[in-house]
Amino acid sequence: MGGLADELNSVLENKPVYSLLSDLGKKLYFPKGIISQSNEAKKDAYDYNATIGMAMENGQPMYLPSMRTLVGGLSLFEIFAYAPTAGVPELRTVWMKEMLKKNPSLIGKKVSLPIITSGLTHGISLIADLFTEKGDKVLIPDMFWGNYSLIFSVRRGAEIDSFKFFDERYRFNVADLEKKIDECGKKVVVLLNFPNNPTGYSLTIEEQMSTVEVLKKKAEEGKSILVICDDSYFGLFFENYIETQSIFASLCDAHDNITAVKIDGSTKEDLVWGFRTGFITYGGKALDDESYAALEKKTMGAIRSTVSSCSTVSQNLILKGLKSSSYHQEKMEVAKKMKNRYNAVKKIVSSITYDIPLIPLPFNSGYFMTFVVRDMSAEALRKYLLDRYGIGTISIQDKFLRVAFSSVDTKDIPDLFAKIFKAAKELDKVV
Repeated sequence: MGGLADELNSVLENKPVYSLLSDLGKKLYFPKGIISQSNEAKKDAYDYNATIGMAMENGQPMYLPSMRTLVGGLSLFEIFAYAPTAGVPELRTVWMKEMLKKNPSLIGKKVSLPIITSGLTHGISLIADLFTEKGDKVLIPDMFWGNYSLIFSVRRGAEIDSFKFFDERYRFNVADLEKKIDECGKKVVVLLNFPNNPTGYSLTIEEQMSTVEVLKKKAEEGKSILVICDDSYFGLFFENYIETQSIFASLCDAHDNITAVKIDGSTKEDLVWGFRTGFITYGGKALDDESYAALEKKTMGAIRSTVSSCSTVSQNLILKGLKSSSYHQEKMEVAKKMKNRYNAVKKIVSSITYDIPLIPLPFNSGYFMTFVVRDMSAEALRKYLLDRYGIGTISIQDKFLRVAFSSVDTKDIPDLFAKIFKAAKELDKVV
């Protein structure tokens, strides 16, 4: 397997997290090659540093002036130099501070320093590489982002085993999650995404407590559980009854047999979709500093062997933004606009009449809301809306229609939904 991987595995092998690692995860390590030697040289090469493959001049990166003008306010190193494999250190620290502000129950708990990824999708893919493989099941609610299938099933050969998102009362179906865990062997992988894509639903305070208790109960029964917390839309909460802290904050010290991973990023939280900057944070009651260091190095090995390192420019632009004196006020203003859109949609769908063959699923957060399409194909309705009304929506499983109110101005929401309702009734008559 290799000496470096063996060293990391020796740190983890007496921890429950070791049994969760995939064969690839056990093989991964961060090489003591060019990157690690370059890192040593940055500290100790006081005369010449002839290690890293960058063109330098007078101690600064060489650059094309036409490229420099594209990014103002950043130094040459903040624009042109390679970022460290785990990410710009200051950004990792600042993101952790912001995470603690948003999840105050994390204060005082031991978790890893966030590792920077090339977007949240990359973060989820890295965790899939480290922890899943053929023969594994990944438990995901049946309303889920389609890219999970590519990440876990196509790339890693794992089986997505979905449980019902809502029970008969349209509450989060904790009982079905428990049933699915009971059907697994000792290793259990659960992926939870809140606010959820596509439903736009976040757990209530009571639902999150119940979910944590079920996971703790199963851990006490001997299951080794990995919980992947996809927090892509974190912070977009529109109702007072929602639990506004990530479930990661409750799971990171819940039980020795639970390892939690928080995957989040600036993508939606800071409206920088094209920057492709995400974060991975590990948490586990049985994990210590040495364990976190080993997991970080394995994650760095996965990054090094795929994208090498993530965008320097994006990371430093985000860092500047997070440190801006107006950052939090600007976020509050955006949240207010999004809540106005949510309230407009909520008002419209709450008064939907039975003659419209659409049933709105519960939603309370995020970017989306979803209809159950009655007595017709959701894909047919999607195409009809596009062809007849020039309206783009997303059909899912041919029975759900997702509407992203995030991309529609508040003033246009009544017209959007009026046309969706009109189209649904027209198509229903044809069918």
